Amino acid sequence: MSKAAGAVIAMFSVGAGVMTLLGSVLGAYAEATTLALMGVGLFAGSSVLSGSKEATPAGMAKEA
Repeated sequence: MSKAAGAVIAMFSVGAGVMTLLGSVLGAYAEATTLALMGVGLFAGSSVLSGSKEATPAGMAKEA
């Protein structure tokens, strides 16, 4: 749980930095860009923290 909390804090910190840097460059689009980057970062962090789980291919049945 602490890893997940650390990842969320890190992504919000990165988001704040991106908002600061891109505010003058992108103007009105800075907020949307920051939210998109934070979403991608949180999704990637979730995937990394959850570990690799091999999914069963759609055409094959699971074995008991």
